[in-house]
Amino acid sequence: MSVDQLTVQQLKIFLAVYKHKSASLAAAELGVTNSTVSRALAAARSVFDDVLFVRTANGFVPTNKAHELASPTSDIVSILRKIDTRYTRFLPATCTGSIEIRAYDEFNYAVQRVIQTRIQPLAPRMHFHVSALTYDCVNELLNGTVDYAVVYEGFNDNRLNFECFSQTGDIFLLCRKGHPLLSGDFSASDLSCYPLVEIDNYRDNSSPLLVDICHEVGSNMCVRAYTESVASAFQLIASSDSVAVICNQFTLRFANTVTGLDYIKLPTPILTRIRKLRSAVKPIGNYIAYGHTNQSPVFQWVLRQLVDGLAEDWKLALQANSKEIHPKS
Repeated sequence: MSVDQLTVQQLKIFLAVYKHKSASLAAAELGVTNSTVSRALAAARSVFDDVLFVRTANGFVPTNKAHELASPTSDIVSILRKIDTRYTRFLPATCTGSIEIRAYDEFNYAVQRVIQTRIQPLAPRMHFHVSALTYDCVNELLNGTVDYAVVYEGFNDNRLNFECFSQTGDIFLLCRKGHPLLSGDFSASDLSCYPLVEIDNYRDNSSPLLVDICHEVGSNMCVRAYTESVASAFQLIASSDSVAVICNQFTLRFANTVTGLDYIKLPTPILTRIRKLRSAVKPIGNYIAYGHTNQSPVFQWVLRQLVDGLAEDWKLALQANSKEIHPKS
């Protein structure tokens, strides 16, 4: 077998195994079966007369020849991708591969809805892995291991691209039904009398905004809990006098389905101060972050579908929540 008989897919599989040191992870990235990976490696081993990867308890270890082949193979695949981008027709139905998405818990369900109702009907051969963003994934976005992150404006790095899919409007205080603060206007000092449950999204805010605002007026607000889980936050709030700040229409839509929860628009002085604090980095809103590594037609198409789909769902949630908010005001 000669090098002329290797396919582009087999070259991509070689690079994916080289990157992940795992056949199963390579298969997941490219949206192929493990047997397809095995056949591709067998073909490459035959052509290059080398085992290329040695299986160990810690994964596949590349041989010296595999290390030598990685750079020129990457160059070849990159050139072919550029040709594909410029000169071939893009058809979502023929697209394969796997997309990695990280999202704050407040966005997770909305992202899944967009994938299932908007993207996969048009691109059924693509695979999507959406997991909660609970760690610093900037380097993974930069190197392309993670394709997109769905975040707030506080997640920031000037090496990344950001596309806003919705702006934040009103901001609300979430609490249990019958909470004393639901009875009318309240000040930051009044707010400090109740413990805070902070929905603590990674890289969102360096400290809780309500704590800072209460501190500015000489009051101390204690934090009952930090959690990345919206469901956990809801349970803590429904069973106590704790409160939380909510500015996400998807989260409000979820809150409307939970017995025992209520919310009220924050008074103008507190709302204005939060807006000023949150807009220090960039305009308050909801963003998709991504790197520069992957600019293929598939990547750009998926990005567009996510942006448009999340923007549309945000408007639907806003309309639904407005009907719920009216009786509370």
